[in-house]
Amino acid sequence: MPRHPDTVISPNALLSDARRRQASPRRPGQSLSRSELADAVNAALDWLYPGRVLTAHYVDSRWIGKLERGEHRWPSEERRAALRHVLGATSDGQLDLYSPRRTDVTTTADHGTEQPMPGSWDETLYQLRAQWHLLVQNDKLFGPQYALIGVTAQLNLLDRLLHDVPSSLRPSLVRLAAQYAESAAWLNHSLNDPPAAQLWTRKALLWSDQIADPTMTAWATYRSSQHWLIAGNPRRAVEEAEAAMLQDKKVPSPVRAALRVQHAHALATVGEHRKAMQLLDNAHEWAADRRPGKPEGEHASYCTSGYIEVHRGTCLRIGRRPDEAIAVLDAALPSIPSLHRQDFTAALLTKAAAHVAADQPDQAAATAHIALPIARRAGSRRILHQLGQIGSAVDKHRHLADVRAFLDDLVETA
Repeated sequence: MPRHPDTVISPNALLSDARRRQASPRRPGQSLSRSELADAVNAALDWLYPGRVLTAHYVDSRWIGKLERGEHRWPSEERRAALRHVLGATSDGQLDLYSPRRTDVTTTADHGTEQPMPGSWDETLYQLRAQWHLLVQNDKLFGPQYALIGVTAQLNLLDRLLHDVPSSLRPSLVRLAAQYAESAAWLNHSLNDPPAAQLWTRKALLWSDQIADPTMTAWATYRSSQHWLIAGNPRRAVEEAEAAMLQDKKVPSPVRAALRVQHAHALATVGEHRKAMQLLDNAHEWAADRRPGKPEGEHASYCTSGYIEVHRGTCLRIGRRPDEAIAVLDAALPSIPSLHRQDFTAALLTKAAAHVAADQPDQAAATAHIALPIARRAGSRRILHQLGQIGSAVDKHRHLADVRAFLDDLVETA
């Protein structure tokens, strides 16, 4: 009889079926599913740490799957304690978190922790993942042009490594390549280079398809939808957004929220305003700040309730409801973190465009003027270009003080 798809299977199972049965009496030969193991771990956390807020340590079936595949290198002490309790292990070493065929690690007996063996493929993967996270921060702190240098260098390295990686580790390396390619697409998008962005999106999709990774496939398709929207092909953007939604139930919650936001944006552009609003309403269920603790996964952690409402403002502006858009954006802007400078300036840009549509050139210029120095520091050529379009839209109102001040500063920026 075939297993339920959620069932933990060998060779990467956390423990043998016998050890799982020791933790929870079951029929002979029956093992815990990932969902059941996750529930048991969460119950053990509550029992082991009474009175503590454990939201950040609770797990789900996807987390168990990642632990099984070795994608989580070493869980927190609280999670390890809960796993030991559920699985009847007396030490961390008995948890057997890695399959010997997947990774080459050494065990430090004195400390009970595992580190990548120097010079091993496992260390290479570990460092490449760490560098990706660092480059994401570099984009936020120093801008896309600086971050793209590092991303491009790592992509060149990955291209070489893919020729030599052992077959057992190839899926992990291909996923990293897709992740870096998608980042290159986003950075080129920020730098207002659509052809380069589309090129890297296609590469990200190609690599994601090779390993049938639902999160990377959904994310690369999401990015493709954005590019088609920017390129002025909203119908194709809708098609790509719908294709990304096919992975909806297989991806982390914040990604589910982001997929709905992009689908809504594309639908609003083709006049499907009611469907767009319904999708945005639904997106809140999966928002990154919906549940306490750190958002799960590596993508869409920015897709908070405030971010969703900013896009509601965008859809309202597209739907020629500028006054409603302005009200929504005024309420949402304070929730966008200051470090997310591109998101913040994009929201201000949308608000300025809504003021233009509402025939309020002075307020449009004042809003765009706030965004201008932030966009400069963020290094987003795309947003600077769009601010220039706001300047063109209000140019005939140069006699107004706010308009004149913005246009003068815009000339200096150029």
